[in-house]
Amino acid sequence: MATEPLIPFLQPGTDPDIAAAYATLAERSRTAVFGFEDEVAFVDVETTGFDPASHEVIEVAAVLARGPEILDRWSSLVRPRGAVPLETTQLTGIDDAMLADAPCMAEAGAHLARFVGDRAVVAHNAPFDRAFLEHASSGGCRLAGPWIDSLEVVRIALPRLRSHRLSDLARAFSLDAGRGHRAPDDAETLFGVWRIALTALGDMPSEVVHEVARLASAVPGWGAAPLFSHLAAGSSAPAFDLRRLRTARLRIERAEPLADAAEVTLERPSAADVLAEFAPGGSVERMYETYESRNEQTSMAEAVLDAFASGGSAAIEAGTGVGKSVAYLVPAARFALTNGIAVGVATKTNTLMDQLMHRELPRLAEALDCGLRYTALKGYEHYICLRKLQRLLDAPPDQETAAALAMLVSWVAQTTWGDKEGVNLHWPPRLRHEAIASFADCTKKRCRYYPNQCYLHGARRRATSAHIVVTNHALLFRDLMADGGILPPIRHWIVDEAHAAEAEARDQLSLGAGHLELRGLLAGLHAKGRGGLLDAVRAKVVLAGSDDQASALMAIDEMREVSVEASTIADSFFDFVKDLGAERASTYETAEIRLNAALRQSGAWGTAAGVGRSLARRLERIVELGRSLVTSLESEGEEFAEQRADLAGRISGVAAQKEGLLAVLDGTDDSYVYAATVDRRRDASSERLDALLLDVGSALAEQFYPRIYSVVYTSATIAAGADFSHFERAVGLDRLAHETVRTLRLDSSYDFERQMAVFVPTGLPDPCGQSDPGYQRYIAALATALYDIHVAMGGSVLTLFTNRRDMQELHRRVALPLSREGLRVLIQERNISRKRVAEEFIADERVSLFATKSFWEGFDAKGDTLRCVIVPRLPFGAVNDPVLEERKERDPAWWEHYYLPEAVLELKQAAGRLIRSASDRGCLVLADARLTGSKPYARRFLDALPVRDIERLPVDDLGRVIRDRFGDDRG
Repeated sequence: MATEPLIPFLQPGTDPDIAAAYATLAERSRTAVFGFEDEVAFVDVETTGFDPASHEVIEVAAVLARGPEILDRWSSLVRPRGAVPLETTQLTGIDDAMLADAPCMAEAGAHLARFVGDRAVVAHNAPFDRAFLEHASSGGCRLAGPWIDSLEVVRIALPRLRSHRLSDLARAFSLDAGRGHRAPDDAETLFGVWRIALTALGDMPSEVVHEVARLASAVPGWGAAPLFSHLAAGSSAPAFDLRRLRTARLRIERAEPLADAAEVTLERPSAADVLAEFAPGGSVERMYETYESRNEQTSMAEAVLDAFASGGSAAIEAGTGVGKSVAYLVPAARFALTNGIAVGVATKTNTLMDQLMHRELPRLAEALDCGLRYTALKGYEHYICLRKLQRLLDAPPDQETAAALAMLVSWVAQTTWGDKEGVNLHWPPRLRHEAIASFADCTKKRCRYYPNQCYLHGARRRATSAHIVVTNHALLFRDLMADGGILPPIRHWIVDEAHAAEAEARDQLSLGAGHLELRGLLAGLHAKGRGGLLDAVRAKVVLAGSDDQASALMAIDEMREVSVEASTIADSFFDFVKDLGAERASTYETAEIRLNAALRQSGAWGTAAGVGRSLARRLERIVELGRSLVTSLESEGEEFAEQRADLAGRISGVAAQKEGLLAVLDGTDDSYVYAATVDRRRDASSERLDALLLDVGSALAEQFYPRIYSVVYTSATIAAGADFSHFERAVGLDRLAHETVRTLRLDSSYDFERQMAVFVPTGLPDPCGQSDPGYQRYIAALATALYDIHVAMGGSVLTLFTNRRDMQELHRRVALPLSREGLRVLIQERNISRKRVAEEFIADERVSLFATKSFWEGFDAKGDTLRCVIVPRLPFGAVNDPVLEERKERDPAWWEHYYLPEAVLELKQAAGRLIRSASDRGCLVLADARLTGSKPYARRFLDALPVRDIERLPVDDLGRVIRDRFGDDRG
C-alpha cells in the first residue's frame, strides 16, 4: 500500500504491487548496499535565471557521501556582478545584502573544485548546473570527475511518478527538504533521492537492467553508463524480449464479450432499486467515508435511467457539488449489468477520465460487488507501440534518445495498462512520432504483440467485455468518421463535460492540411542528404534480390524524387499562405483568415491556389506510387511486414493531407467554412488550411443519433441561464423528435450565497483594443484595480484573460509593485506547460496567477489555494473567427443563436473555478464596465451566475471591501 505522501505523486492506475514497492523505497534506501560504494559528490546551484549566458550563480553547495553515509558538506553564497532579481529573492530568500561580502564565482568555484576533487558529480538536471558552473566568470569551474544526471536516472528508476522534480521527490518520499530552493538543502535532498533511485533500480527485472546498460554503453560519454554497467554486472539475464517483459507484467482477463444492445431485449432496472443505492446504507454511501444524500443527485440519476430505458436523450446541467459523475455512473452500471451490455462515458479531459477510472469506478465496483467491469479507451496516438519501440531499441541511439528509451523500457516493465499520458518524459520530437501507435502502420494480426500484449489492442479487447467504457470526446466523434469501426458497438452514451462536445466534434469531422505535418511526412519518406524510410526500404529490396526488384526500385526512386519536389513546393505554397495575413490589421502573431469569395478572387489567392494544386498533384503521385509499392512488397512475405506497415502509415498521412488541401482549394462544399491560419513570424512554419464543418448538430443528427439508442449530455455549464436551446442546436438535439429529448437543470448543492460574493466595480473605462486611443487609460485603470485586489487578498488570486496581449501588459505593470508587497504573480507564458504553471500555483497559497483560455475550465484548486477569480473582460469570441463570420452571413440571428450564449457559458465556466467544495469561500470580480452600463445583454451574464446578490461598488472602494471580507488572515 502506498504511503499518504506518495499517493498524489503516483501516476493514476499504477499497479498495486508497484505502488507498494515505491512506498518502501525510502526506508530500504537507508541501509541498502549496492556493491559499488565509491565516494560521490552531490552538487546543486542557485541562479538568477535559466540562461547561463545572461544569468549568474548566487549559491553553490556540495555533499560528499559513500554509500548511505554523508562524509562532508560544503556551501557558499556567490556574489554576482549584477543585482538579484526580485523573483529570485522571493523564491530563494537570497538578496543583494546577503551577497555583499560573498566570494565571487572564481573563488567559490576554485573551492568547489578542491572539495569535489575527481569524484563523480551527481546533479539533478546536470546539464543546467554544469553549464552555469563552467560558464561562470574567470573561466568558470570545471570539475574533474564525470557528471551523472540524477534526473535521467530517477526517470528510469521510478517511471510511474507524475513528477521527477527534486522538490516533488522530496515530498513524495518524505525527505527533509529544509528551507527549499537553497543549494545546501537541495544537495542533501539529492543525496537521499539518489539512494532511493539506486534502491529502485535494484528492484528492476535483471533483463531490464541489462538492456538499460546496453543502451547506456552505446552512447559515448553518458555519465550514467558506469552505474548501469555496475548494476548489470551483478546479475545474469536472458536476452531482452519486450514480449516476455509484457507477459510477465500482464494479467490477461478472460471475460466474455458483452452483447450489442441492438441484439438483445433490454430491461429497465427498477427505479426504486437504483435510487436505493443513494439512500443510507446504499452503495454510494459505502463508496465514501462521509456522504450525504442529495435530491439533485438522485434527480439526475433518475433522469439518466429514464433516458436509457426509454431510448431518449437528455441534456442535464448539474451545478458544482451535485456529484454528477456518481449520479450517472450508478444508473449506467445498473443498466449495463441488468442487460449484459456496455454503456459508454465520454469526457473532454484526461483529468476527468482518470477520476472516473481510478477513483469513482473502483469504489463503485467494490460497493456494488456484482462483477462490474470497466476500462478506458483512447485513440491510437495515445499508446506506445511495442513493435516500433523494439525497432528503436535495435537502432543506434544518441544520448537523449537512449535515456528516453531506457525510461520507456522501465515503464513497460511496471505498467500493465496505460497510455503515453502516463509517461512523465520530455519526449525527443522524433521519438514521439516513431514510438507511438497509429492506425495506418498497425500490422494487427501480423504483429507479435497482437492482441494481448499490445497496449492499444489489449485495451480494445478489454473494452468488448466491459460494462462501462470510458473514452474521450475525440475518439467518440472520430468513430463517426470510421463508421463505427473503432469503438465497441455501444448504444447508450453519457457525454460529460458536454459544453466542449461541439468543438471536439468539429475538430474530428473537419478536414485540413498543415505545413508542419506535411513537412514531417515528406521528410520521413525521403529528405535530400538525410535519407528516410524510402532509402531504408530500397536497401532492403536490394539486399533481398527478388525477381520484382527492378519495378520496386523504380517506384522507390520516383517517390524519392517526387517527395523532394513536393517538399520544396510545400514550402513555397505555405509561404504564399503566410502572405495572405500580411495586410490583416492585427498585433497578434497568428491570425485566422476566412477564405471567402472575395479573397478567392484576389491575385494573392490565385497565385497560392495555383501552387497548391501543383503540390496536390505531387502528393497524389506519391500516394499512387506508395500504394503500388506496398502491394508489390506483399509478395516478398513477412520479411517486409514492418516496412509495409511503416510505408502504409506515411502514405495514409500524405493522402489525408492531400484530401484536406484539395477540399480547401476547391471550396465548393457549403457545409464547410474554409480558413487559413497564418503566423506572421517569418521563421515559423505553423501555417495550415482547414475545411471546418459549420453545422455540427446536423452531422450528429445524420450520423450519430441513428446509430445509438440514447445519449445523456451533462456539464456544469450547458444552459445559457435556464435556456438549453443554444446547446440543443449545437449538438443536434433540436433535430430529434421533441418528445424524445429532455432537459434538466439542477442547481448546485453548495450554498453560493454564503460562500461566494460577486463584485462588479463601477467607474472603469469600457474595454478596448490596443489600437484604440483609450487603451492606455483603460489598461492603467485596470492595473490599479488588479493591484488593489491582490494586495487585499494577499495571494491566491486567479485572473482569467481573453487575450494574451492584455495579460502580458497588465503583468508587466503590476508584477513588480506586487513583489514589493511580498506577493508573487505567475503568468501563463507560451513556452511553459499549463501543467507546470498549475502545479506551481496550487503548491503555494500566497501565489497568484494570470492565465488564458486553458484555465477557464477544467482547473480545480480547492481551499485557500484559490480564493478570488477576476475576469477583466467578458469572454466574447473573436469577431473575425471564420466560423462566426460564416454564421453572421447565413443567420440573421447569429448574435442570439451563437455569440451571446457562448460568451455567457464561458463566464459560467470561469465562475465555476472559484467554489470547488462545500467549505470553499471567495469572491468573483467582473471588471468589465459593460456590465454596469446600458448594454442590454448585461443582465443575461449576471442572471447566469449562481449568486443572485450582485454587489456593485466604486472601483476605488473595491480593495477595501475585499480586504475586510476576504483578506488574508493566515498570519
